[in-house]
Amino acid sequence: MLRSLFAPRLIASHLLVLAVVAGCVWAGSWQWERLGQARDANDLAEQRMQAEPLDLSELAGSTLDPQALEYRRVTATGTFRADEEVVQRNRGHEGNQGLHVLTPLELADGTPVLVRRGWVPTGFDEPPVTQAPPPAGTVEVTGILELAVSPSGSAFEAQDPDEGTLERVFHADVERLDRQVEGELFPMVLRLFAPVPSDGELPLPTGPPELDEANHFSYAMQWFSFAALALITYGAWLVRRRRGPHRGDGQPEPRADTLRRDAVGPRA
Repeated sequence: MLRSLFAPRLIASHLLVLAVVAGCVWAGSWQWERLGQARDANDLAEQRMQAEPLDLSELAGSTLDPQALEYRRVTATGTFRADEEVVQRNRGHEGNQGLHVLTPLELADGTPVLVRRGWVPTGFDEPPVTQAPPPAGTVEVTGILELAVSPSGSAFEAQDPDEGTLERVFHADVERLDRQVEGELFPMVLRLFAPVPSDGELPLPTGPPELDEANHFSYAMQWFSFAALALITYGAWLVRRRRGPHRGDGQPEPRADTLRRDAVGPRA
């Protein structure tokens, strides 16, 4: 049995199946590693959102590491500039499509920070959004810091115009919006957990960002299943090949030399 498994004509098929299994195991392991990274990142984000808030005015004007401040809870005191407001397209809320209202908040030292104030329906796309005005005067807000996402440049990704004054954007791109805001924008976006008081019911709070593990777990299980299936299928094929071909009734097919002897008949 073992000798037949190492017959020269089977070596190539063994190597091919082993290569397939190894590739599937590697892909599954990589997805499992990504799952661990996603869980670690989510744990870190939860810790930062639950920590005591920092005063944003103490961060403004200093050298920042945005990656180290992502999801960090902060408070900020200042005055909203409704005349420099923009809306971000394609933002969902409880299954409905709409926009997010992005309004600069001027801190005491004059530094503006782009604040994600909340969600409004699709029809309210003309900033400043009069149906969801920010409060007048000095206010104190609490939220978390988001990375300022710039477009990747992919041909399949929606792009904002590089020139002109933007009112509706696809990306909360601080570097791009800095060109049309008085002063130098804080390099991150402040996402409010709850809207600040205003005269109307809008904008609706966006709440904390959704932290998920993507599909890494299911992808890992799929790749490991493919590896196991390849081994089982190939093993079954080897066993069947070893036993030889069978007829429809489950009995082994007669050997060719037996058929010839029966056809010729007994010798004299």
